[in-house]
Amino acid sequence: MKKTTLNPSYFRVINTPKFVSINIIMLLAILFSACANEDIETANLQQVKTKSKNDKHIVIPHTPEEEEDNIALSQDSLGKVIPDSEIILVEGGSFLMGSPQGIGKSNEHPQHKVTLSCFKITKYEITNQQFAQFLTDQGNQADKYGKWFQGKDIEQNGKKFTPRKGLEKRPVVRVTWSGAKAFAMWVGGRLPTEAEWEYAAKGGVKSSGYKFSGSNDLGEVGWYIDNSGGRMHDVGEKRPNELGIYDMSGNVWEYTGDYYYRKYTNEAQKDPQQSSGVQYLRRGASAYCPASACRSVNRSTNIENTRHNMGFRVAFPVKVKTCIRC
Repeated sequence: MKKTTLNPSYFRVINTPKFVSINIIMLLAILFSACANEDIETANLQQVKTKSKNDKHIVIPHTPEEEEDNIALSQDSLGKVIPDSEIILVEGGSFLMGSPQGIGKSNEHPQHKVTLSCFKITKYEITNQQFAQFLTDQGNQADKYGKWFQGKDIEQNGKKFTPRKGLEKRPVVRVTWSGAKAFAMWVGGRLPTEAEWEYAAKGGVKSSGYKFSGSNDLGEVGWYIDNSGGRMHDVGEKRPNELGIYDMSGNVWEYTGDYYYRKYTNEAQKDPQQSSGVQYLRRGASAYCPASACRSVNRSTNIENTRHNMGFRVAFPVKVKTCIRC
């Protein structure tokens, strides 16, 4: 066999400051790509039925009935998995959704008035421990988008699922949108709408007008690229926002129940929902993102159905008599 040798000048090159700088820039580019906010409006048209309306596609990937077919709602699953102390009442009210003209991204405009009814939302992002309980009860089912859970932080032994040691309180990631919706339905809830998510992140009727969820200093309330050490953290380690909700800026991206649409309208809205579209809409940014992505008004979507930094929380309906402002 012919012996291969390297030219000594190669080692002089890779040790130069210029070479090191190039590699650092490449590494940062990789990290920032994990938080890409591109407004993608294309999809695999072989997997969905699409019809055109003006300049956007309306896609119905599956019906609500198909989602419910394989979900056996456990009557006591909510109390066992999410205690009452971890569910926050969000009193209804009106707020300005989006960014003022001249501030923020184009898809955050125009800023418009939205009025919401009362709802409840989980204090924390759903954890590996909680999702493991769901998988043990329901199994890791699959649909056209693959298995509900596609990560490595939860291990399977027969029919039992358990989080890896030390990751019990870490937000669950690598969950499909349908898997997140199935979990929410299992505990008697649903994914929050985009408007509900932003309203809760801003502090609802208690809002102080912060840029991030709970503060103008992101380091106080969220894990992002400058303080996360390049990893997700256990839920609830930072300061909560005005409503007592944690981690709505940074740590992991969060699914909403809405499909993505590129622009808002000027019209005032009441409990808006976007029930059709091309892709899911995510909010909140992650531990790999810059501060600008962690703003409470930032909107993003992605063609992928699971990501290493994609999690969720659950919203619940509220009876009118239990909510003062409804």
